[in-house]
Amino acid sequence: MKTFPTSAVWCFGILFISVSLITTGSSEVVGPADPVVALAGDDVILPCSLKPSVSAEDMTVQWTRLNLKTEKVHLYLDGRDSNWDQFPSYRGRTSMFHEELKNGIVSLMLTRVTLSDTGNYRCFIPTLTSQVKETTVQLLVGAVSQPVISIVGTKDWGVVLKCESGGWFPEPEMEWLDSSGTILPADGPPERHRDSEGLYALRRHVTVNQTDTNRFTCRVHQTEINQLKETEIHVPGEVFIG
Repeated sequence: MKTFPTSAVWCFGILFISVSLITTGSSEVVGPADPVVALAGDDVILPCSLKPSVSAEDMTVQWTRLNLKTEKVHLYLDGRDSNWDQFPSYRGRTSMFHEELKNGIVSLMLTRVTLSDTGNYRCFIPTLTSQVKETTVQLLVGAVSQPVISIVGTKDWGVVLKCESGGWFPEPEMEWLDSSGTILPADGPPERHRDSEGLYALRRHVTVNQTDTNRFTCRVHQTEINQLKETEIHVPGEVFIG
């Protein structure tokens, strides 16, 4: 039976250890380049992973929220979740994908998000030997509602329409359009109101003249959370005649 010299075995062992250290040491914590966007009540995933991929099963993973005071969101320690000192508002709402830890996935699931969850979250692996041990994930939580249109009266030869929409966050924009998608000149800027919960409500009037379709649309949109809501109304021809 052929055997390897002791020196060869020793060198192979050193090489194996060195390769292992290089592999784990070169992995960095990475997150998304863009904000994670969700609507109030949704369940969201805050992405975080190790690149190149290496198992994180034996690592410590800390998720915190970077606020005026750092909030402890979730802790994975010694192979299990350890949330005894978790910030109260996150209790029962966080989890990690334990089956994906072996693939270097340390993302956080946050359920039933609220507007107050908006902020920057830090994914930190202190036991990592790499210099890049953390990344920041921005979460934007919004709220939307469908606009409501009503006919409020006539003005000269036109009809005055009113559009209202509440329960928005962040603050949206409102505009009127005709059937071809052309923005109509409204009767002044939108009336804006913010309630005690921080949600925005808008109201805007427009005076329209009779067209071949008599169809008009109120559009409310918020670019930060990529949300758009529209409502269309058909104004009967006799309303203009009256």
